[in-house]
Amino acid sequence: MRHLLCLSLLIAVLSTACGPVGDGPGTPAATRTSLPRVLPPTHSPEPSPTAGASATPWPTLAPTPTVDPAQDSQQAAALRGEFAADLDLFPAATRYWIELSVDFDPAESDARLNGQARIRYTNTERVPLAELVLMLWPNTEQYLAEMTAGPALIDGTLVTPEVEADGLRLRLRLPQPLGSGDSLDLSIPFQLRVSGPIRAGSPRRFGVTDGVLLAPTFYPLVPPIRDGEWVAEPAPPLGDTTTSDIAFYRLQVDAPGELAVVASGVELERTSAGGRQQVTFASGPVRDLALTVGRLEEHLGRAGQIALRAWVLPEHAGEVRTLLNAAALQLNTLSELLGPYPYPELDLVDAPGAYGGIEYPGLVFIGTLESGWVVIPTVHEVAHQWFYGLIGSDQLAEPWLDEAAATYAEVLYYENSVDPGRATWLLSDFRARVRSHPNPEMPIGLPVAAYPTGEDYGLFVYLKGALFFQELRQTMGERAFVDFLAAYGQAYRYRDATSAGFQALAEETCTCDLDPLFDLWVYEGGPLPVP
Repeated sequence: MRHLLCLSLLIAVLSTACGPVGDGPGTPAATRTSLPRVLPPTHSPEPSPTAGASATPWPTLAPTPTVDPAQDSQQAAALRGEFAADLDLFPAATRYWIELSVDFDPAESDARLNGQARIRYTNTERVPLAELVLMLWPNTEQYLAEMTAGPALIDGTLVTPEVEADGLRLRLRLPQPLGSGDSLDLSIPFQLRVSGPIRAGSPRRFGVTDGVLLAPTFYPLVPPIRDGEWVAEPAPPLGDTTTSDIAFYRLQVDAPGELAVVASGVELERTSAGGRQQVTFASGPVRDLALTVGRLEEHLGRAGQIALRAWVLPEHAGEVRTLLNAAALQLNTLSELLGPYPYPELDLVDAPGAYGGIEYPGLVFIGTLESGWVVIPTVHEVAHQWFYGLIGSDQLAEPWLDEAAATYAEVLYYENSVDPGRATWLLSDFRARVRSHPNPEMPIGLPVAAYPTGEDYGLFVYLKGALFFQELRQTMGERAFVDFLAAYGQAYRYRDATSAGFQALAEETCTCDLDPLFDLWVYEGGPLPVP
């Protein structure tokens, strides 16, 4: 895919989709996993062994420690000083303590990961929970990996998970129902076999590329509960995969001493012994965690008070300044429009073959450095630090909320750059490409799986979605639109937006009726207005 990026802006934007786009048919919409309430009296809480579970209990860590979020200095270190109080917003957030060892084969083309995850989970539902679900996202086709996990120690009781959805989902029957507002301590070992190489013609979001391990969401992840159901369905082959709530992480990585180790959050400590290194990270309130280990060089930049760290292969060092400058300008632009970036740093990781770019909290993969096409993937993925990271949404059901917004942020970037004419050119090109489609009336607000092909998904969600933002701007007027962006960033900071909530806030800001506009673009579809 990477070699196509310079041939077509459409392919370029699709490759910046923070996930795959393909040419096969969309998959049917998946159903969510029902959330059992309380186990019936006749149901035994002791599960039967299943494939993928270890027959012999693995060593488990001690129960998770008691942590007062307001006093957790490690988590506070991962926030800029003026945002330290944000820790108090999430007293019931899930907390992860992860210990991980990373080893490569001699050719550095494959890797083995062995870890222990300790999780403190609080039931924020109004009813007791009879089970807990964990997602093993590396077992999807977008990841070059195989992952196993279990058994689990839950409040001192050993529980063997039930393996579902071809290893994607683990279901843990709780020793006793978890009451509303109560917490449990879970300790679970996990292993991953990671392969490579990631290639341009077959991109992945997880694997080994040029000797570099790309490992997002490499741990057992607790999915959200929405409308009384676990959000635990397999993702379609298009678009992003995970949906997750705000959580806190502490990660300790043991890896070969000569390699760079990069992760979401901030580095707290680094020690070395016997050719190995142990690096400890902590995060602020984030939605998930990504890790990179490999022979990367670090280059530093700044965007105001925010440290920018570019981690690149030595042969790509010539494009570092372009990468850092683009990231800095976009961080400053969106901080002004949507509200400040609350974390002290942002890592930009050279990731050949990992699509055009993929976003994670505080860390983005850029897969195009060797092509010379750097700016648009960078500014798109930096925009996702707001549209996905800070402002969450259902990436499978309403992908336009983050992808259309991030694509329009490319326009906003160029409006504030030395080349504002490029913004006008982008919109004109998007419009021409949408008009050339046999069915340009398709709406932007469909679920990922509802689009017939990957090209359709990218064209309508990204390009037509960006045109919708421009039409919204013209309808509301410049002052109201700017006010809306600021209100949107504030209202949904660390929360999840919806199409309905987005529209309601826009109407409140402009004191106008936007039903016709949203029906034409988002919900029902229709012809593009003549500019």
